[in-house]
Amino acid sequence: MTERMPRVDELLREEISTHISRSISDPRLGFVTVIGVETSPDLRHAKVFISTIGTEEQRAASLAALRSATPYLRTVISKGLRIRRVPALHFELDAAGERGSRIQQLLGSIERGDDPLDDLAPLPSPSAPRQTGEGS
Repeated sequence: MTERMPRVDELLREEISTHISRSISDPRLGFVTVIGVETSPDLRHAKVFISTIGTEEQRAASLAALRSATPYLRTVISKGLRIRRVPALHFELDAAGERGSRIQQLLGSIERGDDPLDDLAPLPSPSAPRQTGEGS
């Protein structure tokens, strides 16, 4: 079963990503990238980690749009994939990419001799650590 979960996660990631970009026309939805999916072993729940561009308000609006589109996404996933149970989708912002970009900006400022703290807002706090590997 442990080999199956990464395959299911990747299939869900691809399917969700495809339908977000092609089928959802909610005006609140900005540019969204599905970073990853973590499915519970019983396939009842799936955390969908997304990254989106924009202000905090725009990111919150995109997240709200995805949450309201969840029933539709589950329906199209059930038609597109041959899995017994389509998990409940729980969308979460993944700030790892944004944090990496901000760190690169800090390093660039240091290389130029600038004070990096002058023009950078605080880094967003990381979300709960993602469990991977054995024992999860």
